[in-house]
Amino acid sequence: MQGTFALRLSTALLSVALAACEGGRSPAPDLPSSGPDPVLKQCVLDSPHLRIGEGLDAPGRLEFDVSAATPGGPCANNTAFRFGSGLYDITGVVANTSGMGWENPQQVFSGLHTRLYSRAYAFASPCNGQRLIFISADIGILWPGLRQAVLEGIAEDESLAGLYGPENVMFSVTHTHSGPAGYSHDDGGNLFHYGFDALVYQTIIDGMLASIRAAHANLEAHPDSAPIRLAVGELLNTNINRSRPAFAMNPEAERREFLNQRGEEIDVDKRVVQLNLLRDNGSPVGMIHWFGVHPTTVGPTLTMVSSDNKGFASLGFERLMGTDYLAPPGQDSFVAAFAQADEGDASPNIFYEQFAHPDPARGGGRDDFESNAISGTKQLASALALYPDGAPLRGPIDYRFFHIPISDITVDDPVVLASLRHPEELDAEVKRTCDGALGVSFGAGAEDGPGPTVEGASCDDDPDYLQSAFDDSEVLLSTTLAGFPGSWPAGAIPPHAASAAAMCNLQDLGFTGDFECQAEKPVFLPSGPDVLPIQLFRIGNFALLGLPWEVTTMSARRIRALMLEELAPAGVDTLVIAGLVNDYVNYLTTREEFASQQYEGASTLYGPWTQAVVAQESLKLARAMRLGAPAPEGVERAATSPGTARPPYTPSDTPGDGGLPGALVSDVPVSAQPGDVVSAEFQAGHPRNDMRIQASYAYAEREIGPDEWETVAHDRDPELLFVWKPLNPSPLPIDPAVVGASTAQIIWQLPRNLPAGRYRLRHEGAWQASELLGPEPYVGTSSTFDVGEPASACP
Repeated sequence: MQGTFALRLSTALLSVALAACEGGRSPAPDLPSSGPDPVLKQCVLDSPHLRIGEGLDAPGRLEFDVSAATPGGPCANNTAFRFGSGLYDITGVVANTSGMGWENPQQVFSGLHTRLYSRAYAFASPCNGQRLIFISADIGILWPGLRQAVLEGIAEDESLAGLYGPENVMFSVTHTHSGPAGYSHDDGGNLFHYGFDALVYQTIIDGMLASIRAAHANLEAHPDSAPIRLAVGELLNTNINRSRPAFAMNPEAERREFLNQRGEEIDVDKRVVQLNLLRDNGSPVGMIHWFGVHPTTVGPTLTMVSSDNKGFASLGFERLMGTDYLAPPGQDSFVAAFAQADEGDASPNIFYEQFAHPDPARGGGRDDFESNAISGTKQLASALALYPDGAPLRGPIDYRFFHIPISDITVDDPVVLASLRHPEELDAEVKRTCDGALGVSFGAGAEDGPGPTVEGASCDDDPDYLQSAFDDSEVLLSTTLAGFPGSWPAGAIPPHAASAAAMCNLQDLGFTGDFECQAEKPVFLPSGPDVLPIQLFRIGNFALLGLPWEVTTMSARRIRALMLEELAPAGVDTLVIAGLVNDYVNYLTTREEFASQQYEGASTLYGPWTQAVVAQESLKLARAMRLGAPAPEGVERAATSPGTARPPYTPSDTPGDGGLPGALVSDVPVSAQPGDVVSAEFQAGHPRNDMRIQASYAYAEREIGPDEWETVAHDRDPELLFVWKPLNPSPLPIDPAVVGASTAQIIWQLPRNLPAGRYRLRHEGAWQASELLGPEPYVGTSSTFDVGEPASACP
């Protein structure tokens, strides 16, 4: 992102000009306040962004009918819980890396849209003594190496060890596609990012641990219990099914079980489930909002790190609540997680059928920023409408966890077998999983970011068509691997040895591995571990099933129906299926959706019966929980270790023509009006020298006295952008041998309700001339500029 930065930035509701001192601190600890400023809340609820796509959806059925029996036991009517929240910066490297999720080796980050955070919640039941932790992190994928390292950190922490462990800590991610990549221990996971980046990896681990410690300290500092309130709502015109040919393969009778008021099939989940955490003295602790939608409004053509639409909503709620991002241990400070649910076929690009990728109008906006604000605003508005209301949760805290041998399980549960609805031509006498593999249509990508091949390539296709589709995949794989500094991914089949016919008959050709169950899928690339985690949490009448898949709408409905039937007699009447939890193995489609071999079906690794197997194994945890029995004995998951390292960063900053780092290259105007865009540019160092964790590269400040300034915006706020401009940009997401000179541009979209006054922009960073010299911090400050009277009561 070099030269002039064309900015048409919609700040929407997040450009809230709340006066805040350095670091975003609240004026007083534990201030009793149950909700956001009513004027600013109304600004959100009246936002024109909420009208984008109006009429696409109509209200409809949200959930299965559940007649929950009143549970017995000492905690049956319990409404008293203890809880705490915490968050910590996990932004990491914002330059010369690429997005974990877009998998585009030509994407090169060079700046920051919004910071990434790990948000953690600790829960305890005084009634039965059980506790658990839920984490929602602004990253793309939860690779098992991260979970492994954080659990090791918990075990080594005296305050956490013995209280929390693998069974009662759930790791969830939002699935932003615009976070720094390269943190997988598997070469395949780092393939498009040129290897393992230890700095990104360690930043995420440290931040997750810090958020867990903060949540635990917050819980322990408040011994009094209080109700947790559950609110359920409907969010319309915000997600759309991006795999409609696959959804249409499901039986018509099943599709019509969920209809809207216009009699139309609801082909993607519109339900919002929210837990509101508020102490009896009115002190707000946080909320968790589950809604299934991909964070793919910030596309791969925008080369800036971003927490995307879910992060936008989290930051918006926290800003409206005056969250203290540097709160001392134990102090209440509102934490808002917009967590992921069943988003497997749910896109935020609600106009993708009218506009081709990567046109930002697919998300309703003029550019990626505005489309992101639209989706984030809708999610935030839904959360505000549900906060702090809801019915108190009633019952105990409980949890179950085990690992399953995913590549070798047969469906034999009579309940699951009786629930299957596939047509006879898709049946198999033995319904089982086998070794994991990606299909040819994996290379086609999804509608949010299409790839070079085609969706729907199947072993049932015309041989010439299938060969053409596979030839495209061959080119994709061979081109990618040619630029990868390391070995082939484990188990990969060299493209030159493959053909379309071979991909449908691997067993007949003597290939190692069990791929016989892959049915319609022409195998493109063996992939995936043999052992996977499944986890079940319960807080009162609410349950959360954590799965390592991206779960499609109909897959989630089938599993949720079976789980609720099993758990209802124990008092559970609401269940969320959280995808991308504890590990990552691509998608989970129904048998019928698998047969269509769209991108999601080609990415269902373990064959067409994977969804039925997941339902069966999840039910084992539900039955154990209902009966008060331990989880079934699982299998061990082997520890992982880092693979091929990416080319190292060699510190080699040099001063530019404008002088030493911090020197002003271009300045702000003398004056501006609310709603204007102002910017300043400074000589800079490589952002990797100092990631500014729990701080900021960019600040917008208001003068409040002689030589006295208060911060009104940080680089976590989407209206304040940090853009790094190296003199010698890298064409790939790796650092060049010599960095040389660079500049940093700060761009601020002034909120329309910004108070009149005198302002300035400030940049902080570090530069390092060589490995022999440590990084040197620097500060650059713009001239001051005057801002006129506010143009509106809303941002």
